[in-house]
Amino acid sequence: MLEDVITHYVSVFDADSLYGYRQIISIFSGIILLWMCGISYLVLKADPRGLENRFMAVLLICEGLKAAWLFWDFFPNGPKFEWLWDSLWFFKIDVYFFAIITSIILYLSFPIYYKVNKLKFLYNDTLQRNIWYLAPFLGLLIWALLKNQNGIAIENAAWIICEGANTSPILQVWFGDITDTMLQNQSDISICPSAFEVLVTDEPSMLTAIALTQLPATIFALLLFRSAMKESEWENTKNSLTNRSLYIGFLGKTVISLSYVILLVVIFPLLNGGELLTYGDNISFQFGTNRTNLERIIFFMWTSSLAIVPLAFGFEAMMFVHACLNDSVFGIDKKLRSTFRTAVFTSIGVVSFIIGSEIMENLIGFGILGGVMVGIGVVVVRKPVISLIDGISGRILPSEFSEFENMYLEAYIKTVKDGIISDDERRLLTMLADSYNLQDERVKYIEMSYISSIDQEE
Repeated sequence: MLEDVITHYVSVFDADSLYGYRQIISIFSGIILLWMCGISYLVLKADPRGLENRFMAVLLICEGLKAAWLFWDFFPNGPKFEWLWDSLWFFKIDVYFFAIITSIILYLSFPIYYKVNKLKFLYNDTLQRNIWYLAPFLGLLIWALLKNQNGIAIENAAWIICEGANTSPILQVWFGDITDTMLQNQSDISICPSAFEVLVTDEPSMLTAIALTQLPATIFALLLFRSAMKESEWENTKNSLTNRSLYIGFLGKTVISLSYVILLVVIFPLLNGGELLTYGDNISFQFGTNRTNLERIIFFMWTSSLAIVPLAFGFEAMMFVHACLNDSVFGIDKKLRSTFRTAVFTSIGVVSFIIGSEIMENLIGFGILGGVMVGIGVVVVRKPVISLIDGISGRILPSEFSEFENMYLEAYIKTVKDGIISDDERRLLTMLADSYNLQDERVKYIEMSYISSIDQEE
């Protein structure tokens, strides 16, 4: 079994497979899944009884499950691993489309948690208490009803097997029957360029249509958030910051997702003779006989485009968690920056240790020496590296305070510099807060946030 696993990964790191490029993207999508589940946990941890937090936690998990659609491709495939794919197929197809349908329902539920005057009848406690758990239930029910319908169900799957270079490809059924499309994929390869095993299946048009419905649903949610953001600016400065962050998250996700759809329905068809690109086409572009330079470029572009999906969800998660928690949890953005910093620095250290060990193992046959040397180097550069990471995370995660709140904070810092606030200084700060339309509770939060940050530094 171990030999089969090694053989598989050797085959996906050759030139025809772009030296493991697809595997790297798969790992990236898995990281996004773990990250979003972790952020979902933070959302619930921050306020377990908060209805908005529960809603956002469910949404983040659904988005993570959609991003992980590519992650399952990292695992070995082929006839010898059908026992594994009997389980992975459930996650790759059923869980993925359940998450799509559930997330669309949650998108349509935004007016329930974020007030839009034209839909204010939806903004009520009863719906807020129930929709966050009813949405997954409805998503599961809808997918259970749809999954076996004609035009949606994947009824046929087979493996194209090449045992080595200059051999003929073999088709082996996994489930269902051999279709004409599969035979055409086999014919396009003609002579195997190397040893590999690749899956070919039906590609139902309605299944693709369900996946593409995410874009109009996201655009609709974007418009809702824009309305909520504009309306809240007139009512409450604090809430306007939250809605602005949500809007930025959805705007970024929409733009990134739109670029992917444009590639699928416009750019790739133009490069492919006016026809939509299928996974079967890309198998031919990857392994086919007498491939042209254009076909090689299309295959590289198509593989690269797969990274757009987890990238869009990752950006959305980062903005959403900040928007959901920055006003309800003391210093939550600082905690996220600290987590970001620790995770990145630890990753750099681990990777550097492994690389150093491997280099020294090859040079002098004593790998641990290289790991120790790299470890010492990492400790030496820790401070400047962490400063760089903090700068990056500070740009990614916006300030938890609005413009007026930051102006008040600057005035407060100058006033409290000597450690004492006189009665006259307090009156001036109160007048300043009134001019910025800041509530007393918010002023106390700003001041306590600064005092807490000073205590942590000491």
